[in-house]
Amino acid sequence: MSTVVDERLRRLRRELDDHSRIADRLGLDLERPLRSLNDGYPENAVALVGKLTEKLLKELWRHHDVEGDPATKALNDLVKRCRPYIRSSTVLDALDDIRRLRNRSTHDGYDISDEDGLLAVRRLVDVLVWFTDTGSAALLGGEPDLAPEVARRCEFLAGLHVTLGYRQAKRFVLSPDTVYLLFCRESGIRLEYVELMLSRDADDLGAVLASRGGELLRTRLPKLTRFVVVDDDGRSGGSGALHQLLGTDFRIVRYDGFVDTVVSLDIHLSGLTGNTVEEVADGTTPQPRLAVAATALTTDPRTGEQTVTESGDAAGLLTRLARGSANILVTGRPGSGKSTLLCALATDPGIRRFRFYFDLGLKPKDEPFSEYAARLLAPAMAPSDRSRAYDLFLYLIRSGTALCVLDAVDEGVEEPSAAGFLRLFTDLAAVLSAESAVVMSSRVSFLADSPQVRQLLDNGAGRSEQLVEQMYANGIEPSRVPHFHVVRLTEPEATPLERRLTTRLGLPLGQPLADILGAHITRTLAEAGRPDLERRLPAALGRPFLADRTVFSLLDLHRVLGADAFTGGRLDPAACVLAPLLRPAGPDHVAFVHTAYQELLAARYLSDPANLDAAADIPGGAFLTEQVRAFLAGLSGDAGDTRDDCVLPAGAYVVGPAERLLIRRVERPVRFDRRAVTVARYRRFLDALDADGTSRWDHPDQPAHVTHRPWTDRLRHRDYYENPRYDDHPAICVNWWSAYAFAAFEGKRLPTALEWEAAARGADGRLFPWGDAPDTSRVNCADAWVGHPVVTYQAWYRDFAGDAVRRAGATPSDERPGNRSPFGVRDMVGNCWEWTSTSLDDPAEAVICGGSYDNPMRAVQTSTKGLYRKRGGSNAVGFRCVQDVDPVDGPATTPAAGTSATEGTTTA
Repeated sequence: MSTVVDERLRRLRRELDDHSRIADRLGLDLERPLRSLNDGYPENAVALVGKLTEKLLKELWRHHDVEGDPATKALNDLVKRCRPYIRSSTVLDALDDIRRLRNRSTHDGYDISDEDGLLAVRRLVDVLVWFTDTGSAALLGGEPDLAPEVARRCEFLAGLHVTLGYRQAKRFVLSPDTVYLLFCRESGIRLEYVELMLSRDADDLGAVLASRGGELLRTRLPKLTRFVVVDDDGRSGGSGALHQLLGTDFRIVRYDGFVDTVVSLDIHLSGLTGNTVEEVADGTTPQPRLAVAATALTTDPRTGEQTVTESGDAAGLLTRLARGSANILVTGRPGSGKSTLLCALATDPGIRRFRFYFDLGLKPKDEPFSEYAARLLAPAMAPSDRSRAYDLFLYLIRSGTALCVLDAVDEGVEEPSAAGFLRLFTDLAAVLSAESAVVMSSRVSFLADSPQVRQLLDNGAGRSEQLVEQMYANGIEPSRVPHFHVVRLTEPEATPLERRLTTRLGLPLGQPLADILGAHITRTLAEAGRPDLERRLPAALGRPFLADRTVFSLLDLHRVLGADAFTGGRLDPAACVLAPLLRPAGPDHVAFVHTAYQELLAARYLSDPANLDAAADIPGGAFLTEQVRAFLAGLSGDAGDTRDDCVLPAGAYVVGPAERLLIRRVERPVRFDRRAVTVARYRRFLDALDADGTSRWDHPDQPAHVTHRPWTDRLRHRDYYENPRYDDHPAICVNWWSAYAFAAFEGKRLPTALEWEAAARGADGRLFPWGDAPDTSRVNCADAWVGHPVVTYQAWYRDFAGDAVRRAGATPSDERPGNRSPFGVRDMVGNCWEWTSTSLDDPAEAVICGGSYDNPMRAVQTSTKGLYRKRGGSNAVGFRCVQDVDPVDGPATTPAAGTSATEGTTTA
């Protein structure tokens, strides 16, 4: 073994000696890994470090009364289950390194070097340092001569300083209520010291110091900071002796104010006032907050039992939850008051002494949360501590002493998809612990992991199965996600934002949000004498939103709006003509006071077909939110409903589910069948089949033994294809190969999934073919059969899967004329799923669209898709055909003999 390794072993041995108290208490032989390294067996050293770490974690498990028996758990499980109870990010990183090295050695078959063995021991030392230097009772067993509350405070203050890079140099228990602590750290070529005398009672501390003649105060160490930490300020009667002994060398601070000497929360929260996002948007004098009703789902962290409660005062409900150890997700539509409520929590010292607020809507999408938080906290800390800002923040949150408010989580994602939310949640996972109190707000819930949660959320947001799959794909065990209380703000007749703006603008209540915001923009520019600017805003500030840009420098605004957009030519936020609509977003940067303003401008930009087409070429795809789509649908109105030729024009369309909207092009015009293929039409195809049930129109890859005759064993009504009463019903129990052959028989083809969705949604991306409002009278779905909304799986199983499912089934394709797309295509959602020509990863499966009679209303939207095996046949799956259209001359393909170009379009 080299001299360098020998020296490192000696140094590690000396450091391990500092933790003899833990070793003696738990019966650990800390020398064994070093002996293995010295003998040339680094793999044994790594394995021994793994065993020692297991013993430490099992003791931690028992100390915190974690549910279950740790005796049977291996290292990986122990780390996972103990992680929420560990406050130090250094310890968490060390445990991950030990686990990785042990797995490499034991399971992965890698060669283990001396360097690996030394690293394992070093990381074990890092774990031990934390618990020794903080005096943690978890591994040390506590201090029998110290009052429990004082011991808890000592551990907290010691952990605070260890997080800032200090080591505990001295610790003396002077009395059950009084402790002396000394910390030091290296700073360049010098040492920095912090000296603390902690006591619950100033008089007790004075008596202790007097009895020792002030000996503790006469040290020769160069103290940079000296503190006396007490419950009171030492100025009450009888504390004169303490002041005489301390002189002017010590600062006397209250225990609950000591963190202010490290990080100034006043500076951090200085940007938050009583005028929060929803309140400043109208530019008026602050008004008393309106009570907002809410529904809450609370979860017992021990039993998992869930309770749904209603409250007429969301602020009071949140306050009660935040004062406990609770993680809370607040959801609600734009302007519902989420930011107002969260800002109120962050500025209320009655909630928690230490509070942090981060607006993720202002976080650059490519910036990790750790860097964003550190950047915002750095100005509130001393220069020497700024490099540890994020570690300090994590320590305070994970120790349960602080409240963390994360506003607009849904605006902090790289992409608005289940995977995007999961990546953000993974980035935020370090903030969550067994003791954390984290309050998040989101317009889209990414924690919809139970039917009860889905009951609280908007119809399009409950996609828990997809979330669980994404968690598994990203290596996250769903059962390990910390419990969240979910608070959904009830949708009133008008949101707080809408009420304030309508009052300010003199508008009647009940106006659409787009009209209210538009009126505010118009009024703001008119009052600034620049009404002409409004027509430039969609391109100047709406298009950037589609490129995921919500923060602008003053130079940006000067460039896109012109110098005359600033009064007197001053490049100052207050001088900008849009000032009432903007808020600070960093030095010389601004953002809209509410995201909905920029979303409206983005929708206005997209309402021009040329701009919608251009947006399809934005690198990485356009950033679209559900609110942009809703505004776009409102701007378009019913203009497209007069079209009746069933032709989908070439062009760009908004497609995809609410959490991942996209803009995609249809390259050529396509004429759709007006209705799904009926039994009567399919019967003519049956008459043209060969004796074996195949045809000359079959797909070249069609498997052997496939027949185009319906799967009669699955038909609910065996005479479905013989009885004339079903002639106008959709052709069902038909596999994909048969649908393909039938389309070719008529000189047509199956639509792609993109064509199908674009034809159903129209240019404005509507949720249903007729618009955005659910209407069970227009669609054959489970809700229509049971007579009321079906929201959860339990409700579907209880109300539909019994008697209703026996009554339900496909109905004639022309029975609901209100189920009509902007291009005149009928019955595209509900009734029956429809085959498309699109396959994804598995060529044996194809995409089906639209939902069916046994799906709830929330699952029969224009974006609804599924996968079905091509050989499958179901009473709930049918199809329709399309023809490619020459833009000038009409249908580009010739129908087969015996059919017409309009059959299935204008007459069938």
